Formats: sequence, structure tokens, C-alpha cells
Amino acid sequence: MKRRYRITPEGQGQQPTDAELARYRDPKRLIYNYTNAVQRPKRPLYRDPKAFLFLVLIVLFAIYISERLEHRKQDLPVDPAEQEAVQPSQD
Repeated sequence: MKRRYRITPEGQGQQPTDAELARYRDPKRLIYNYTNAVQRPKRPLYRDPKAFLFLVLIVLFAIYISERLEHRKQDLPVDPAEQEAVQPSQD
């Protein structure tokens, strides 16, 4: 059920009657909105499709970044002095 509200630029205008006020009172809907806003979601994150997709994208992005860093380390030129220290001497 859609509710229609009149908002006028002139200000308050005419006050609603008691019948109109009674028509808009819905305590069940108020309690439902309150519990929806305050309580934690009942579905775990991994079962919520949007949240699960977001988590998967974060993991894939982290893997991509780590792979790029790994390739960048391999592409850097090695200083000859450091290379001799790393490699054992062959006797």
C-alpha cells in the first residue's frame, strides 16, 4: 500500500482531521520498520548474494594486486653486489 503525503511550499496549511490521522496510524508497520532498522540481518553475509559477490571481488582484487607485486619484484634489475651475496660460490 503506497502512502501519499501532501507537502506544500506555503507551510503547514490545513491541519489533518482525526479521520485522516487514524488512517495513517499503523503500529504494526512502525514496529516492523524499527526492528528492521535496529536488528542485525538474519542472513549471514556469505548467503546474501550481493554481499557474497562483494567479498569475492575483494578477494580477487587482493590476489591480483599480490600477483602484480610479485611480477614487479621479478622484473627489477638486481645489483651485482647483491647477486654475489645471494648466490653461493662454486668451488
